Amino acid sequence: MAELLYNVDDGVATMTLNRPDRRNAITYTLLTELQNALTSAAGDEAVRVVVLTGAGGNFSVGRDQSGDRSTRVVRGDSPQEDRTRLLDVSRVIPTLVQLPKPTVAVIRGGCAGAGLSLALACDLRYAGADAMFNTAFLGAGMSGDMGMAWLLTRALGPSKARELMLLPGRIKADRAASIGLIHEVVAEGKLQSGTAEIVQRLSDSAPLAVRGAKLNLDSALSRPLSEFLIDEADRLIACAYSEDVEEARSAFLEKRVPHFTGR
Repeated sequence: MAELLYNVDDGVATMTLNRPDRRNAITYTLLTELQNALTSAAGDEAVRVVVLTGAGGNFSVGRDQSGDRSTRVVRGDSPQEDRTRLLDVSRVIPTLVQLPKPTVAVIRGGCAGAGLSLALACDLRYAGADAMFNTAFLGAGMSGDMGMAWLLTRALGPSKARELMLLPGRIKADRAASIGLIHEVVAEGKLQSGTAEIVQRLSDSAPLAVRGAKLNLDSALSRPLSEFLIDEADRLIACAYSEDVEEARSAFLEKRVPHFTGR
């Protein structure tokens, strides 16, 4: 059975962590399949949005430490071999963060450890009322991996990131929303329909503009303002001379919904 399900429908690539019997605990194979799926989606012009979710009642409870040793990332073979494997699968985090298409995490149930890292690497995060979050690493005697501290610091700021990393514990969905860990709690039974509306809005947006906006948001964290303004201007000019801008103008004048092609 595939550990990751990948489906493209009407511009939306849905990637489903598919180990429901293990609460979608993460294995080396699962992360490898996710990396391959993200690479495929990035190069597929038919894909406008990527949705990441989990099969069954959970998003992912983190790395599988009690399953078959051969499936683990850190197996205890040797420090060097484990380090090589960890760095290999950790590539999925920058791939998610830098994906030129918007990414949405749809979260049910447990979302902990490396599973939380995957969710944090997505642009937008929506959760059901039953969702439960936990950094979890210190409780397992581990310092953290999969970019957890980097992602938390950027999502919540250094002070709150330190609290969650150094004092791990279960965080209910409503508190997760109040501190910015997720963007919204969606009412029971409406998670799929509620997030579908958001995904559709993203899918209907101009692809070149979305890509430029994502690059601007990433650059805002690392580039000095004077350099950022140059990059920002270049991206805007690229959009300004695109067919999509002409389509937006025509749609406005004709009082209709624009149809963007990404050109």
